[in-house]
Amino acid sequence: MGQKCCTDRKDAGSSGGGSKDKQPDLSSRKSVAGGGYDNKKRAISIGYHSKGDDSEKFDKAFETNDLKAFVELLASQQAIESFDERMHPWAEDPKTVGALAGTQLAILASAAEQAEGNKQIKDDIRKAGAIPPLVDFLKSDQNDRVQTAVVALSFLTADCRDNVVAAYEAGALELMLKLVDSKVAGERAAAATTLRNICMEDDVYRKKFVELGGIQALVNQLDTTPDPSLNHADVQLEAVLNLQDMVETEDGQTIEEYAKLAVKAGAIPKLQELEKSEDKEVVTSAQEVLEALQAYA
Repeated sequence: MGQKCCTDRKDAGSSGGGSKDKQPDLSSRKSVAGGGYDNKKRAISIGYHSKGDDSEKFDKAFETNDLKAFVELLASQQAIESFDERMHPWAEDPKTVGALAGTQLAILASAAEQAEGNKQIKDDIRKAGAIPPLVDFLKSDQNDRVQTAVVALSFLTADCRDNVVAAYEAGALELMLKLVDSKVAGERAAAATTLRNICMEDDVYRKKFVELGGIQALVNQLDTTPDPSLNHADVQLEAVLNLQDMVETEDGQTIEEYAKLAVKAGAIPKLQELEKSEDKEVVTSAQEVLEALQAYA
């Protein structure tokens, strides 16, 4: 299953004819809030300062691109003193070598989204055993570990069924759902789209998400406050598309049960407000979802 990503939808444009005209698409959906790494620069070096055996192990793994070594380092609590520059627009810089190893995995996964990227790397990261410990990061009381995992999993679950299955079986759905009310806008948006990636792979996953109150969580994201680290129109568009994907089948048919839940959660007035946006794609997408939901108001 899968619909167009935020960028694909903006590039393709829309006729405004409603969701019934929407064509299924096999392209990936990655969070607009999940990006931010300068992959060309990170491919050369990561400027950080730390003393100890684990930093030496990280440097060696970095030189050889040793995925298994990065995974083994995820458990490291060796402190990082500082970075030469900020690594991500909204996620905290890693404070330990373990979080840094997770960040490197996220960078590698994000590079796979680019035209020249190694598409196999996402599978390789899973095979190296990264997904369960990254999901465990979501349980941490260390914000840098949580945010590293959110960013990494947003890339790893995009258009990669085996990774989605591994993340779901590790408990990512329940843990990610707790983060969609985060005070950090990027974390909220990336968590929501990771959840969308998971739910679109299996109706069982989507049903579980809905049972846990996921529709309300997605509706809540339709009217979030702008954040200077993110393009607000892109965040709004992604929030609308996430809700649309959740209440429609792959061929654009509205799922009555989920549509009614969205209406009950207050989606209609929020979508009507989004119709006032200055961004054409936000307006068009909001109108499509509104048209689908109004039959159940």
